[in-house]
Amino acid sequence: MSEIRATTISDAAGTGPITLTGQSAAKAWVNFDHATPVVRQSFNVSSVTDNTTGHFTKNYTNSMAYNDYVVSSSGSETGGTGPASDRFVGMARGPSRLLATASQFWSGDYLSPGTGRDQNVCVVSTHGDLA
Repeated sequence: MSEIRATTISDAAGTGPITLTGQSAAKAWVNFDHATPVVRQSFNVSSVTDNTTGHFTKNYTNSMAYNDYVVSSSGSETGGTGPASDRFVGMARGPSRLLATASQFWSGDYLSPGTGRDQNVCVVSTHGDLA
């Protein structure tokens, strides 16, 4: 059995770290507060647009190659009414929810179906090929 140990994997020129463009690593992710809205941490996300209560758009720095990539999302709220487990963040409805340059999401509360709700913690990751 072989074992590889490394603290840094450099590019072919040896001048910096490799970029994950062909591998199955997340191509974009963001952790943000939709209620304020403030981005806490992100990768390949240029901004988050607050469209309306419970509806936001994640804009990519580098576009995705196709409109059929995969997103995973989650959300919770601190200091609100009801348990944090009653919250959700999912893809928005409509044909423009997954674009090469952005993806749209809807966040809400399982206790009030159909009512948008801004979450204090929204996390979204994107997997697919970059353009």
